[in-house]
Amino acid sequence: MNAKRILGTLALGLSLLPALSHAATYYVRPGAAGDGSGRDWTNAFPALPAALTRGDTYYLAPGLYAARTFATPASGSATITLRKATASDHGTSSGWNPAWSSGQVVFGGGLSFKSPNWVLDGQTGGGAAEGWKGNFGIKIVERGDRNAVISVGRDGDADNVTIRHVELVGKGSVSSEGGSFSNDGLAVYGAANVTLSHFRMTGIGRCPFFVSARNLVVEHGWVESYFGSGSVHSEVASIWGFSGSVGDVTFRHNLFTDIRSTGGIMWDNQTNPSARLLVYGNVFYRPPGARWDRANGVVGGWTGNGGEQFHNAKVYNNAFINVDQAPLSSLPRVASGNEALNNIFYNGNSPDFSRFARHDYNVFINAGGAQGESQGVVDNGGDPFVDTAGLDFRLKRALGAGAPLPAPFDTDGLGLSRLASGVFERGPFGLLTAAGAPPAAPTGLKVD
Repeated sequence: MNAKRILGTLALGLSLLPALSHAATYYVRPGAAGDGSGRDWTNAFPALPAALTRGDTYYLAPGLYAARTFATPASGSATITLRKATASDHGTSSGWNPAWSSGQVVFGGGLSFKSPNWVLDGQTGGGAAEGWKGNFGIKIVERGDRNAVISVGRDGDADNVTIRHVELVGKGSVSSEGGSFSNDGLAVYGAANVTLSHFRMTGIGRCPFFVSARNLVVEHGWVESYFGSGSVHSEVASIWGFSGSVGDVTFRHNLFTDIRSTGGIMWDNQTNPSARLLVYGNVFYRPPGARWDRANGVVGGWTGNGGEQFHNAKVYNNAFINVDQAPLSSLPRVASGNEALNNIFYNGNSPDFSRFARHDYNVFINAGGAQGESQGVVDNGGDPFVDTAGLDFRLKRALGAGAPLPAPFDTDGLGLSRLASGVFERGPFGLLTAAGAPPAAPTGLKVD
């Protein structure tokens, strides 16, 4: 390369450096009385600015925030990050008050993402290790009948959205709206690469998940309550191609304690029969005295009268506890490639595997026989979990070796290897006392 070309290349590289260093950090504190520049906590923005900048990070102090539509145009892959400030992660210490590390960032209306590349991070709360309830850094409340608590991709391209450590609260009663728009928890309209992690949902007016997505991951959350009716049908998750073809959808390491209206996780991938529904490491638990509606089952699909199909559902290492309806749906007429392995069925209805071409290594405790499974186990030892009422679903006794599965299925909901006891453990969590040092007990598992 000649000198002229070398100098030209160097100049081009130097010209790119400012673009790489533009990312800034800003601070938001409701009621702040400084100069409002957002440059530190004393001079924080008193509200989230109307215009947000690609590549920047915004630390949020606790307080009340307005409903928001996030539609800043994309700039390459530059992400906008909104992060709840904590004692250990609050950016600058200039003007910081340690009291702001407690309390919630509360959005008093729903959030809508209409452009790509966002991270919303409450930083604390959620998952089994936090006792499912947890101290959520961000809370989002939406009471409107036609508004989801969080919508992604409605009237806009909104790929690559990550939301974590959030509490989602719906209207607290059944929505009066059905169809495309309702008081859903998370509604995804054709977006790709969406993640909801470490969350809790309560009082959702229709579906906790209303989903037409490509590569959606829902993990470490608790769906505690939602509503439905004869005129406004709901499911835990209504997954179908209402906004383009569906792609892979994953539900992992979650707790579900409510089933309403039409059923649980309902899957229709007739728009893309090669797409997979991955349901692993979850707990479906009907608390004593709770009434679950009996409809299409806990994991399954629709009959096919509307052309629905049910392909490539992989149901691994889940627990179905006190389930008084079909754990696995037998309704879909067109089904293939479905598997159910390493699950625990305890004190409930016997599963119907007629739509699951492969099923084995499951455990049946007061839930019928092994149904011809060569490695299935009928166990008569009663409740196998450490503290079911306290939502601690680790195993207190061994239930035999399950089918070895590759990553990511080889890790439980506490991030521990399923091989810790020397065998591939069945169910959502490992043994209380595994080989070597026992795993630490999850904190705060008792429910108020």
